[in-house]
Amino acid sequence: MKSSKNIITGIGRLFFPFCLLLLLSSCSDLDETTITEEEDEKSVVLTDAWICDMKSFEEDLWRYEIFIDDNGDYTAVSNTRILKVSKDGILNSMILLTYPDTDNFVVRIFNGKIYRFHTSNEFQNYDPTEPLNLQVYDFDFNLLSSHVLNSNGIVYDVEIENDDEFGMLVYEVDNSTMTLKKFNLIDGSVLENVLSTTGTSPTNLHIAESGNYFCTASSTRKNFHFLDNDLNLIWENEFEEYTISDAKYVSGKGIYITGRVSSFVDPTRPSFVALIDTDGNKVNSFEYDGGERWSPYMEINDDRICLVQTEPETGLNMLLSILEYDLTLESTIDIQGNIVQSDIIVNELGSFSFVYGIATDPTDPNTFPEVNTRIFKFGTSYGLPVNVIVQ
Repeated sequence: MKSSKNIITGIGRLFFPFCLLLLLSSCSDLDETTITEEEDEKSVVLTDAWICDMKSFEEDLWRYEIFIDDNGDYTAVSNTRILKVSKDGILNSMILLTYPDTDNFVVRIFNGKIYRFHTSNEFQNYDPTEPLNLQVYDFDFNLLSSHVLNSNGIVYDVEIENDDEFGMLVYEVDNSTMTLKKFNLIDGSVLENVLSTTGTSPTNLHIAESGNYFCTASSTRKNFHFLDNDLNLIWENEFEEYTISDAKYVSGKGIYITGRVSSFVDPTRPSFVALIDTDGNKVNSFEYDGGERWSPYMEINDDRICLVQTEPETGLNMLLSILEYDLTLESTIDIQGNIVQSDIIVNELGSFSFVYGIATDPTDPNTFPEVNTRIFKFGTSYGLPVNVIVQ
């Protein structure tokens, strides 16, 4: 169900308000496209796996939402631009965005549309009467609809079930409550369940193909809630040895969770992946040394688990790890770069794709925020693509 995460996750799960100019750039405005083979710089024929390296503009962003359509073409949406990239890695167009306000917001992509959830509320000067709002855009940044939601608070995470229904984790500052809410745009109904009365936890929302909702937290206290589609709590669990950064449901297997081992259990805090069943029991687990990198984020295809993690704050030195369903570590790849990230998606090959930046000056990998955006498309060998498409 989770097509993509919000633009601002991990450290970026906070909110980054921007107000920018609208501009549509055609391909003729982009630098000439060249295709090179990474090892010997010879021209090569396009293959399924590639790195789309967009050196035609500098980036100062943190996160992208990334979407792949039925043809295998990509749309990547940040808080300032929309990028359209073909299945062969060619940047077709770039649209710079302007929103009608500078509110805090979270963006999701679903079914070929951009959903922008926002509020003018903030922790300071919180107004409990200020409602949540939603605007829906198409991929050409045309406004399709606008909604005032029957709720207030600060949005932490959103997942969309269908065009008219979505779940949202909302923090209400005046009550110190984190509430899971389910909205229906047709009848205006709101279901809700207060999950915490003591602060901003849990912060991550997931919806399984079965329709069950589950929430996780980067905390060792009550860090997993499992609910039905009407938000009735089925069970909650406390995996006190872990802080959880991501979770994915796999039919017939259970729920895979990932994150870091608690400092109370192991001061070195290795990364972990664990499988739990739908009753909340741990079935299997695997720990590994991720180095000085942030807690991993995860995607799962028909036979492999993909994890990506970077150093906190700088986003440097991505580590990509591929595991089998039984949690056997198959391979790891170190990827040079920094900041400009997205969650992982499964591409039309059945492998993985994501956004990751590279320093504008490669001799100074610590450069920030002067970076270029890259989209990585992996093949089924899960090796680092050698076709680099520079645009």
